[in-house]
Amino acid sequence: MTGTGPGQGVAGGLPPVGAPFDPTTGYPLDVPAGYEPTNESFAGIITTVDAVGNTQQMYCIDIRTSTYTGLGYESGSWDESNVPNIGYVNRVLNSYYPDQPGLPDAPSDSVRAAAVQAAVWFFSDGYVLEDTDAVRPYTEAIVAAVLAAGPLTEPPAPNVSIDPPTASGPTDGVTGPFTITSDAGTINVAAPEGYTLYTDPAGTVPLVGTTVTSGTQLWVRNDNQTTDSVILTATAVVPVQTGNVYLYAGNNPGVTAAQKLILAADAQIESNAQATAEFFVAGDLTVSKAFAGEGAGLQGDISLVVDCGAVGVFTFVIPAGTTETVTETVAGLPVGTVCSVTEPETGSTTEVTVTPVLPEPVTITDGENVLAVTNTVQYRPGALNITKTIDGNAAGLQSEIVLDVVCGTALDTTVVIPAGSPAGPYGETFTDIPAGTECTVTETSTGATSEVTVDAGDPVTVVIEPGTTVSADLANTVQYVNGSLQVTKIVAGNGAGQQSASVLNVVCGNELEQVVRIPAETLPGEYVQVFDGIPAGTECTVTEPTNGENGNVTVETILPYSVVIVSGETVDATVTNTYAVLGKDTLAKTGATASAQVSLAGAGAVLMGILLVAGAARRRKEMD
Repeated sequence: MTGTGPGQGVAGGLPPVGAPFDPTTGYPLDVPAGYEPTNESFAGIITTVDAVGNTQQMYCIDIRTSTYTGLGYESGSWDESNVPNIGYVNRVLNSYYPDQPGLPDAPSDSVRAAAVQAAVWFFSDGYVLEDTDAVRPYTEAIVAAVLAAGPLTEPPAPNVSIDPPTASGPTDGVTGPFTITSDAGTINVAAPEGYTLYTDPAGTVPLVGTTVTSGTQLWVRNDNQTTDSVILTATAVVPVQTGNVYLYAGNNPGVTAAQKLILAADAQIESNAQATAEFFVAGDLTVSKAFAGEGAGLQGDISLVVDCGAVGVFTFVIPAGTTETVTETVAGLPVGTVCSVTEPETGSTTEVTVTPVLPEPVTITDGENVLAVTNTVQYRPGALNITKTIDGNAAGLQSEIVLDVVCGTALDTTVVIPAGSPAGPYGETFTDIPAGTECTVTETSTGATSEVTVDAGDPVTVVIEPGTTVSADLANTVQYVNGSLQVTKIVAGNGAGQQSASVLNVVCGNELEQVVRIPAETLPGEYVQVFDGIPAGTECTVTEPTNGENGNVTVETILPYSVVIVSGETVDATVTNTYAVLGKDTLAKTGATASAQVSLAGAGAVLMGILLVAGAARRRKEMD
């Protein structure tokens, strides 16, 4: 504080100390009863000068505390000032002298300054002018206008800052970074003797000079490598808005308190910021990660989180598939720091489980400090899914199918599919089989009977994969056992031996189409042709497009109905031709009975069953 500017004395009163007051009810008509008479010899502008000679104009916001020339002030916040209704005070300052020259419309700047100061005191301290005071009308009008307009918010503080306000580092290193920011073009920075400022994190490039630009980062070294802390100061001349408060800096011995001031008009003010650099004896922490177990290398990404409390949290990521021991170092930790390690991501996958073994927390010393973590990686068990598919034209006629399932020492069991099971898939799944186990499925009973054949494959062997289901697929094709067709041609009558050649057409579905020729003049008797290998259930028909009738004989033909082939049997189809001589009533010729048999091999498939064998506890099961 360097002096005063425009202003004059005023007469009024204050509420008793500690008594509440509410300025929002309006300006009283006179000093309220019970108020303490308070005549101020000066109400108006208080002047200050910063270190580089810039002058500022202030108002008092603390009427009960005095100030005088020579007291030092520093920038503060509204909260630090603890002044009530300061938002209304800021409205006063931004609306009237000196921020708004000529307002209020008073005879002189001294009257204006006194009226504004009295209005400020009304909001900050409850001060009310006597009704006879010449300044009162102006103050009363100011208060009414401000109450109508409402309070303003706190203006931004002078923009000089050091971030963070406190940082720490090892005694044999540097502390930082400290980021210097300001609206000013240049900023002066300083550290006491015995400490050096650097512009790089390694502490190898000292700051040249004492000025920096906004955004500069600095590091501090304790040249004596002791644990003594140091104050780093940044100073710049910056624009400061009306309404910023200034508080006693405590720089005068014997003076414990001084009047609080508030900036009455925008100004250029040298402002500063400070930060503390602390130093500590440091130790390094080694964090190691080792791997064990048969599944090592199959794990996913792993994250280790090292928590060293207030010093910091450090995260390390170990890539998937790592098998060798990994080591990370956290350097420069303060001695006495307690660090612990956790593993939020263990690397477990669908194939493997990972079990970490975490150490106890370690307290940092200036010697060796280690947090060792071991991960045991194990295969997850797998599963075996057996599917037996039944198909073929005789599916459902087979007998019981039995599969033996053997998976090393882990599983020895039997799966049974009941006799008569219709066509379709039948499945069974076995779980919790150790990865790498070899499983063999063997079909010990295929379901073949005298009526059906079953074509089954060879045993199936698979290896269980970790965390997955391995399939063993088998199929049984069930076919009828083939039957035979016997075609019998009977030649009879008194004209037998005089007939022409005859022809039989034998048709059995898509399996057989055969022409059987009976030579002319064939003597009476039975003539047989057998056709083998015809699938059971096949319908066969025999027709005679040429029956041997000619000018000498007539013929009476008896044809069989359609016949159906029966599994494993011979079905007969007989054609009878009775020949009669035209115009004669003679007995049939006699002679040797001829028989002929022609074999036609039909194609048939015999389906062999597949036997599947499995191990461990043997049990009987039916497939669905």
